[in-house]
Amino acid sequence: MLVASESGAVDTGDPDRPGGVVDAVAGLQQGADAGVRGHGAGPVGRLLTAVAAPDDAAGQLDAEFRTALVAELARRYLRAVRGHARGSGAPRVWQVLLSRWEGGTGDPARTALAGAHALVCFDLPPAVVSACTLLGRSPGSVEQAVVQAITTQIARLANEAAATDTRSDDDASGLALLLSRSECWRQAEHLWTLRGRPSEAEKERAALDWRAALVARALLGSP
Repeated sequence: MLVASESGAVDTGDPDRPGGVVDAVAGLQQGADAGVRGHGAGPVGRLLTAVAAPDDAAGQLDAEFRTALVAELARRYLRAVRGHARGSGAPRVWQVLLSRWEGGTGDPARTALAGAHALVCFDLPPAVVSACTLLGRSPGSVEQAVVQAITTQIARLANEAAATDTRSDDDASGLALLLSRSECWRQAEHLWTLRGRPSEAEKERAALDWRAALVARALLGSP
């Protein structure tokens, strides 16, 4: 269920059901494609719903963890979209990306690349911590395999979305190389060690946001 508020933000029903938050992202897609405030950025919504769809390549992965992790990614994205629409604060990287998209100056190909980077390099590490906590497990090799598979899938989807813009070829190749590394997993492991130390964890998340916002500005270019 989707409920539009007076601010233009959209609230999601049944937020605790993993499929519920992904369905909410899909439900916002038409408005997101049109740049409607409070609906998110069209290319990012498509990335998330595509990642949530059944994937033959994920057959050997831990399905429970993958579902929980994708749901947490979608939940964090929706929280940023709501915060941005209400003016109540959103992470820097999503402020940059959503402001450009809603303002009509966000190129779809570059928005897909910037959104992919934000999802993997800003949202995915803390999402791993949340998913592991929810499922009562510690991050290990099984979880790492899921994270790497999702990272690879997001990079592939973003590159496909940007393929129509030859001007983005170099940036797409660079992003694919960047996301092929294990930095996201190392950040997730580090954040896991900071559980119980909220101030330190918040500083680390702020640093991730700051770096992701710089990359987003570079990828999106001048308005």
